[in-house]
Amino acid sequence: MKLFDVLPDRFFSLFTGSNKEIYAEAILELYEQYKINRIGIDYDIMRDLLQELIEVKEESGVQFELEDDSNLESNEIENMHRAKANALLRKLLYLKWIDVETRNNFKQYIILPHYSIRMLSVLHDLCQVRSIEYQSYALSTYQLLSNDGMERQPSIAIIEAERITEQLLEELRLLINNMKNHMEQVISKQSLQEVLDHHFDVYMKKIVDKSYHRLKTSDHVARYRSKILETVQRWSLNQDLLNIAIEDAMKSELYKNEDEAELKIRQSLQFIEETYDSLDELYEQIDIRHHQYIKSSYDRARYLTQHNQGLDQQIATVLESYEKTQDFWDEFLSNVFRLHNVDNLSEKSLLTPRKKKATHQAQPHTVVPISDEVKKKIRDINIKRLENAITKEKVNTFVMERLGDREEIGMSELAPKTVEEYIYLPFVYLYGYDQHSEYRLVRNEEKRILHIGEYRFDDRKVIRNSQRERGVTHVYKHK
Repeated sequence: MKLFDVLPDRFFSLFTGSNKEIYAEAILELYEQYKINRIGIDYDIMRDLLQELIEVKEESGVQFELEDDSNLESNEIENMHRAKANALLRKLLYLKWIDVETRNNFKQYIILPHYSIRMLSVLHDLCQVRSIEYQSYALSTYQLLSNDGMERQPSIAIIEAERITEQLLEELRLLINNMKNHMEQVISKQSLQEVLDHHFDVYMKKIVDKSYHRLKTSDHVARYRSKILETVQRWSLNQDLLNIAIEDAMKSELYKNEDEAELKIRQSLQFIEETYDSLDELYEQIDIRHHQYIKSSYDRARYLTQHNQGLDQQIATVLESYEKTQDFWDEFLSNVFRLHNVDNLSEKSLLTPRKKKATHQAQPHTVVPISDEVKKKIRDINIKRLENAITKEKVNTFVMERLGDREEIGMSELAPKTVEEYIYLPFVYLYGYDQHSEYRLVRNEEKRILHIGEYRFDDRKVIRNSQRERGVTHVYKHK
């Protein structure tokens, strides 16, 4: 679809001509009223607000010029500010920024078309100096790609994670371009004061405080980056998981066929992975832009200090010339000013001799003996800690007791009855795949999550390993 298939032909002509500043503030006020009155803006209230805006602007020296095609009614000529407000609303209606409808109570209401709402939202964001929460993008992506999000609707979670990743990438690119723009602005300043004002009041507040400092400190996305990459790579490389996402996409009717669904999901996962892999390069470019601005600001300030001679520089120049032509200036100044040479000697005028710093004396080291009772207590605590530690032997014993004389059981038979047994479960999964335990875990054809009591875990088959299987694996690995 083309742009002007959506927007009216003369839509952007609002920002041309002598009234563009007032038009710009008028539509932003219109957007604020839209957010308050979602079902429609009272026409009379909007006209009063625009009339107040025009009055304030004209008091500050910005005049609203009535256009040639503005037809004033007889009652409007007496109140010119109200006439201008009505003319402004008619202009917005003519250019199709707004629609006006009359309802059952014979009152007129202003309705915003869908394209005006989108455009006003963008213009509103451009005029706002806001703090960017970079970490929130990474956190939202991580939450979508976590187990809970991917178990319910994996295809929608992946698509939404791609959209949020695009927003993060766009904000980082916007920061880089803003730094470049501010660097060009500070180079064009014509006085030292303008350079300092731009550096401290514009760049430091809008870029460093709002974006750069937060990106380098509290909003750093590194804490979620590795987890996001791990999840994305696991779903990209595991065809079984990918099939689950494709099946979910077909159920949600997101794509026409499975081939298209697989292509789109793979592209989304690849985009997320490439974006988070390239963050270091983006951070480096942001640092380079920041240092370029600092250097440009310093160079411009130094240049203006040397070439624009203000009052201080002129006084310094006069004093330098006075030293070279002292006889001339003494005669000249004596005719202009009455000068007195005053040389007062005081104790403060004398140089205070330096005192030698005393040699540092370290305090004597005191050895505090530890009693046998304390040593025994510490030893008992360490022994108890080692006894309570979970080892591979304890995990093997835990599983083999549940196996008994059987060769195979399900994970449901390892359902924990206590918190301690629940802590054993992750180690059961861990040692069940290292091929050196007395048992091994085998994934079921159907992926299931067991819910037993207040505990929840993946279902697996627990199969006893024979001594021969463990020995063969051991020999193979050493080879």
